[in-house]
Amino acid sequence: MSSATDIPTERIGFIAKGDKILFGLICAHVTLAVVLGLTTSFAFNPQMPQLLAMLLGILMPWFVLIRFVHLIYAIGFVEKSAQPLAETISVIKGLAVDFRWQIESVAKFLGLALFIASAGYLKEMITVIQPFAWDTFFAEVDRVLHFGYDPWRLLMPLTGSHAVTTALNIAYHGWFFALFFCVFAACFGRSIPSKVFLVAFVLTFALGGNLIATIFSSAGPVYFERLGLGSDFAPLMAHLYALNDIGRLPALDVQEGLWASYELNSGNAAISAVPSMHVATSVLMALFAFTHSRVLGWCTTVFAATIMIGSVHLGWHYAVDGYMGAAIAAACWWGAKRWLFQAEAKLSRSEASSPSKYLL
Repeated sequence: MSSATDIPTERIGFIAKGDKILFGLICAHVTLAVVLGLTTSFAFNPQMPQLLAMLLGILMPWFVLIRFVHLIYAIGFVEKSAQPLAETISVIKGLAVDFRWQIESVAKFLGLALFIASAGYLKEMITVIQPFAWDTFFAEVDRVLHFGYDPWRLLMPLTGSHAVTTALNIAYHGWFFALFFCVFAACFGRSIPSKVFLVAFVLTFALGGNLIATIFSSAGPVYFERLGLGSDFAPLMAHLYALNDIGRLPALDVQEGLWASYELNSGNAAISAVPSMHVATSVLMALFAFTHSRVLGWCTTVFAATIMIGSVHLGWHYAVDGYMGAAIAAACWWGAKRWLFQAEAKLSRSEASSPSKYLL
């Protein structure tokens, strides 16, 4: 994997070129959501920034602690400083008065919060624009790719117990916090991998979670029977509900809530199977992690594999959804890296020697 110095950076005015690309993509995406909201009966109401701001306040102490531990590790074990405590204090003091970094980081975080709101809105509009039409096709593709078997049936001997299913459910819901931390870390980082991650994040959601998801509008195995498409996945859902009687599976509550919203709001609900954005963003997190250490990279790779298995076993996705999500994420990472490579100039000495060199 590449290191942080593979794609150097240079600041043009107040904002780096890579950040200008990020803000340009966000502005274009939000503009599309606003225009769609003004021309349809479904208004764009960006509540996500407020929700993320509340979550940030709750999780900030943990983020700060993790970043502080990372700083100590970087200075004491990577840089092998002779005076780690003194240099750590010096770095913290330097960051405290680096107002440009603080303003840029907050601006990127707020911009990403607004982008997530617009991406969520466009996801809710999928079935308004294109009703579910591809579930039968992707269910059949799954069988073709897996030698005539539904992937959930192949997984059942390994994942069918209540303990494993609960663990997969916890990991699946924990994905949000892992992704939120990576976005936070990248917003407050200055390394090129941080810039690549943020641009790839926007591209993955815009192209995969919105555009491709609209073209291949599908609901997923959990809603297969409710759409009148057959009972292919009824045994899977019956098994999950039987496990829920043993001990609560929160995924089932979320699935019921989404379907209730879908029926109540004339098809306006955040239901979308293809591609799996849980898998796509988990792959992005793994690629981002590999730029910092192999150990962290392999840990997040295992997490991505767990999310992939959970997405199928919990009835959210067809296996091909995850394969598509992973491919889209890898393509967006590669595209973002090349885009930034062409946009950025050589790393200035002033930034290379600044306290922010210890940021992710």
